[in-house]
Amino acid sequence: MDVKGFSCSLDEFNRFKLGDERAFYKIFEYYKPILFQRISRLCPSQVDAEEILQEIFIQLFLKRQDIPEVEAIYPFLYIVAKRMAISAFRKEAVRQRFELTQYSQWDETHDHLGKQIEDKDLIVFLNAVVDQLPKQQQVIFRMNKIDELSYSEISDQIGISKNTVRNHLVAAYHFVRLRLENILFLIFFIKNIF
Repeated sequence: MDVKGFSCSLDEFNRFKLGDERAFYKIFEYYKPILFQRISRLCPSQVDAEEILQEIFIQLFLKRQDIPEVEAIYPFLYIVAKRMAISAFRKEAVRQRFELTQYSQWDETHDHLGKQIEDKDLIVFLNAVVDQLPKQQQVIFRMNKIDELSYSEISDQIGISKNTVRNHLVAAYHFVRLRLENILFLIFFIKNIF
């Protein structure tokens, strides 16, 4: 299509400047394929090219009063199209660069904050469960699990037999395990539903 081959009478051009839809549509139909072809070179996505094309003609309609003559329509469209296509191209390049840096920087070991929050929540819950144990079992459980003392060391510090320490720990483990299994099941259930 020849860009200089567009014919528009002075009357049609004046109606276009006044906002006449038919005059605008005539300009749109003539220049649409020309601009789309040029925009498509800079925009690999046809959807993006069509959006830019629509925006170009919106700008034409909004700025129609600033166009002095029929011959100035194409230069206006060309400049707006070029600027918008380059802008879209730059945005896409920035988006791709951002995604690339995010993917290259991300790995599972960088999720420290999430892991710390999960660990902190689990510790809070575990402490709440341990607080429900009888006092003697709480003390023995914490000495064994937190202070990492052996049965004999706990036995010596508290003044009870190793068998009694073992019995308290077995009962405490059983209680804690049941509570943790219930909460972990609930968490798993909720996570899979939502």
